[in-house]
Amino acid sequence: MNYLLFGGTQAVGKSNAIYRLALWLKNKKNFKVLAGILPASFSDFSVIMSGLDKNGNEIIVIINAATDTEELIDRFKKFMTDHNFKYHAVISSIRDKSYDLRQYFITTFNLSKTKDVIAEIPLAKINKNGNNYDDRFKWYEEQIDELAIYLLANNPFNI
Repeated sequence: MNYLLFGGTQAVGKSNAIYRLALWLKNKKNFKVLAGILPASFSDFSVIMSGLDKNGNEIIVIINAATDTEELIDRFKKFMTDHNFKYHAVISSIRDKSYDLRQYFITTFNLSKTKDVIAEIPLAKINKNGNNYDDRFKWYEEQIDELAIYLLANNPFNI
């Protein structure tokens, strides 16, 4: 399985970055929702989308925003297994290494670098001190989005 994970501590923008990426898939790559809901404005969500890869093959991507509790991780796993698709990619948040929830996610999804491709984008807090916070935060979000899109455009995702 191919995983694109957005890692970090609480309130660093993981879920928002995933939401922006899901909108990019829908609006720029014409992916369609198969199950779940892609909300009109940001809130935590799980969604399964289908679209075409670079070779014109139909692929299915499952996207999940929140993994802040064991219950949310279990709910995501249930959502994934209840909809018995052959997933090309999983896009999700994951806590950083200082949280037990990270290991819970890895164990729940049986992640292994020997059998899975795992790309992780680490996120951090932007300091609000100083001038131009809004400009710095906008730059931060744009760079995250560009990196995520670049990863999805290349192997193994090829979207």
